[in-house]
Amino acid sequence: MKRNFLIITTASLVLAACGGEKTVYSDTEGNEVRVTREGDGDASEIEITSADGKATINVNGAGADAKLPLGLAVYPGAKVVSTMMTNSDGKSGGMVVMESSADRDTVVAWYRKAVEAKGFKIESEITTQDMRAIAGTKDGGSFSLQVAPADSGSSITLIAGEG
Repeated sequence: MKRNFLIITTASLVLAACGGEKTVYSDTEGNEVRVTREGDGDASEIEITSADGKATINVNGAGADAKLPLGLAVYPGAKVVSTMMTNSDGKSGGMVVMESSADRDTVVAWYRKAVEAKGFKIESEITTQDMRAIAGTKDGGSFSLQVAPADSGSSITLIAGEG
């Protein structure tokens, strides 16, 4: 499973960077991974298919309409910088990068309240001079939030997924 994840991640990054339409990767044992990309510029869909199944990754640039799994939301008033959503074997996940004029403590407090109201249990919290992060789980799903200072407020990265 770990090997497949590395293959999928590497294939996705290579294909996204080169802008190809269809690429096939194979190992010395003849196992193949097909990567197909549609779209260009700020939005594209990457489909990865192997003997283990199929995964779809949607990558969108600034201003994208972010719909995170597990009922999580974009911070109110934040500008979405980029999104990446995945779906594999019926389980979804995603990452949203945002910018907000709110400071990091305000953002973390809002997300803490929001995720606890949805039944998540906060399992870790990290505070450094430059960053605050919280992470938690609920019913087989998990989330991770990192908030760092930015020029005019905060840079927010929210990752959530099922399974």
